[in-house]
Amino acid sequence: MNTSEKILPSIMNAYLDGDNTLLVALTTGVPLPYAISHVTVTDTTSNQQLAVRAVKNAHTYHASVVGDLQQLLGAATDWSTEDDHTRMHEVNPDLYQYTATLPAGRYHYKVAFNNSWSDVIPHTNIGLTIPADNTHVTFSYVPFDLQTQQPHVYDSINTPDAILPSSMDVTTNLLEITLATTPDVTHSLALQLHGMSEVPIIPRHILDAERFIYAGNDLGCTLTSDTTRFRLWAPGAADVQLLLFESETGPISQQVAMQRAEQGTWTASIAQSLENWYYLYLITVQGKTHTAVDPYARALAVNATRTMIVDLAGTQPEGWDTDRHVPLANPVDAIIYELHIRDFSIHESSGMVYRGKFLAFTEHNTSSPDQLSTGITSLKDLGVTHVQLLPAYEFATVDEFKDYQYNWGYDPRNYNVPEGAYATTPHGTARIHEYKQMIKSLHDAQLGVVMDVVYNHTFAVGDSDFDKIVPQYYYRTDAFGHYTNGSGCGNELASERPMVQKFIRDSLMYWMQEYHVDGFRFDLMALLGVDTMRQIAQDLIQINPNMLLYGEPWTGGTSALADQQVFLKGKQRGLDIATFNDHLRNALTGSVFSREAKGFATGDPSRIDAVKKGVLGSIHDFTDRPAETINYASSHDNFTLWDKISASNSQASESDCIKMDKLVQAIIMTSQGIPFFQGGEEFLRSKGGNDNSYNAGDAVNQFDWTRKAFHKDVFEYYRELIRLRKNHSAFRMRTAEDIQEHLKFIDSPHNTLIFQLGPHANQDSWKQILVIYNPTPATIPFKLPAGTWILVGSSDQISEQGIRQVAHTLEIPGIACLILHQG
Repeated sequence: MNTSEKILPSIMNAYLDGDNTLLVALTTGVPLPYAISHVTVTDTTSNQQLAVRAVKNAHTYHASVVGDLQQLLGAATDWSTEDDHTRMHEVNPDLYQYTATLPAGRYHYKVAFNNSWSDVIPHTNIGLTIPADNTHVTFSYVPFDLQTQQPHVYDSINTPDAILPSSMDVTTNLLEITLATTPDVTHSLALQLHGMSEVPIIPRHILDAERFIYAGNDLGCTLTSDTTRFRLWAPGAADVQLLLFESETGPISQQVAMQRAEQGTWTASIAQSLENWYYLYLITVQGKTHTAVDPYARALAVNATRTMIVDLAGTQPEGWDTDRHVPLANPVDAIIYELHIRDFSIHESSGMVYRGKFLAFTEHNTSSPDQLSTGITSLKDLGVTHVQLLPAYEFATVDEFKDYQYNWGYDPRNYNVPEGAYATTPHGTARIHEYKQMIKSLHDAQLGVVMDVVYNHTFAVGDSDFDKIVPQYYYRTDAFGHYTNGSGCGNELASERPMVQKFIRDSLMYWMQEYHVDGFRFDLMALLGVDTMRQIAQDLIQINPNMLLYGEPWTGGTSALADQQVFLKGKQRGLDIATFNDHLRNALTGSVFSREAKGFATGDPSRIDAVKKGVLGSIHDFTDRPAETINYASSHDNFTLWDKISASNSQASESDCIKMDKLVQAIIMTSQGIPFFQGGEEFLRSKGGNDNSYNAGDAVNQFDWTRKAFHKDVFEYYRELIRLRKNHSAFRMRTAEDIQEHLKFIDSPHNTLIFQLGPHANQDSWKQILVIYNPTPATIPFKLPAGTWILVGSSDQISEQGIRQVAHTLEIPGIACLILHQG
């Protein structure tokens, strides 16, 4: 092929995004204006052509000049992306301009988009020297420069001779086509442009219209003693058949045509109870026919091959009617322990019968070969208030017939059914009954249960049930038909769309009501969006005012979610939601992305200012109150705390590394906020240096309970730290005002941090509390505040009864946290 030949355009993708609006992406640009006569839209179901009213460029930009000149031009502040005084106007589709009059001087600017700093051009500031007062300057943004094939910014001072695009030069690879009528979304639609092959038109944003939003609570299967009803949301389907099976793997017993109903739903009703039957939907949409499992499935066949019809009342364990959510006066009273169902009990040293299963959490008084408590008994002894379970709904990467397979579970397949691999059998309702038994047992031990949930992506697209039922609706896609990848896993759920948001909200309420879970941890919470998370919090607080909601305030890649909606740190303010505090994590132990990086507690005391912010509950960083920060040093991701300390301090002695471990946890437990730690840290859990063990198997991930005997002193230190925090409300202040009034940093020796809590902070029984962090290896003398103090915490011992009395001068040992009190 001659590389100089002109590449002809073709259609990449076509969406029906409004009642009569198509968004069409092309492989390369076509000249504007584009003739209506070149557009053919066909309803292939009825074999009718649809009239076209208009065609225009679909690229639009909200571009503004931002810089140290904005106040001179009427803005409230300089460098403001949210002020539209300096917004550029469209001259033609490939040229946006803003003209101003400036006094003489030196200025700096760039162009920002959509009132956000997340998208600016160029990355470095442009310098602008104005030679005289009242100089007119025209700023120009060119989205697509024909010479460089890149966007460019020009101004009439720096680049007076720039050749700017005229309306005669404009091409576009994105067209907006307006139809004269509203097409039927249940029909197959096709688009053809002059000289290009025909492509299907996929209904997308049109399905957000109110006429397609179903608000009822009966999606899925509803079972009564004499009727079984089904409702599926499939607004674009041409036909839906209900396939019924009397057994998990047997042939079809009955096929029923479903009827189109309100707001894009389809329904069927069978005049008998079909308890323990199975079903699939056979859906014809956009000319293709697929079988799909019900997204609202409450029970499943093995490996989610069919939806099971279940009477949930028959899955309740003994005493379920009296089971209640664990009381929690305030989120800062929680101490969260993260674990994976299989990891917790699979090792032979756990002493459990149901190793790797939900039912392991129903086994009490278990012990290791060293006769030390394991499992739920060890958790009670440790004193944590909540366990966070890594994903335990139906996920895709473990074959439920193969007991040896392993995964963390961040690959959702069905959101409303427990994972069958953790049940004693994956068949029938065992997984439901045993999950509830686990919850009941934990509640009986006064331990709350937090579910780790992954509503940001699914394991698969295209052949996912979501896509087979409503193609591309449940996922964010760009104009060119690509699934966007904010999760880093190949796709991201479009939680901002009404019926996706409804699915997520319904799912969470179902788990809280049916399974009595006490809270949720959201994987990549930033991707769910501000509005969705606000709605979630409002829903769940009505069910359980004592619930915990928190998650990761970051994405896994570039998201198509609007910048203002991305739920980053700071967006949680006032919403009864907390976020993981990676600022404190990195300050304590160094960057998680570097084995060698050190933090304040592990060899780099220079991170002291970031630690101070964490101690204060991050109220001078990103929170309005301490209940909005999850303070932690490690979780399932990245290194365990012990592996991170060992890797970053490879030349240090084991005893010094243990001191660092204790110091890290002491800082977490004495900081304002919600403490969190990875299960097994209390006996220096190691994964052999594996920092991404999601599929590494039992050998790497399992809890080795024999380590509890080897590191009994560490377990006891953690236990007494937890007891101290629970017994002393000074470490659990609830408001920013209380923290500002009752927590004061005092002058301390170089590279140490000392603060005082009092008087009677948060109604604490102790009048004054002194907390000292010394991350250095040196013993340091310190002149105590006036009076006699009782030492209750040292580098190797926590004792509320007191270790000894001290006055005047205190020798602060190296790599230690000291805690003292008066009164």
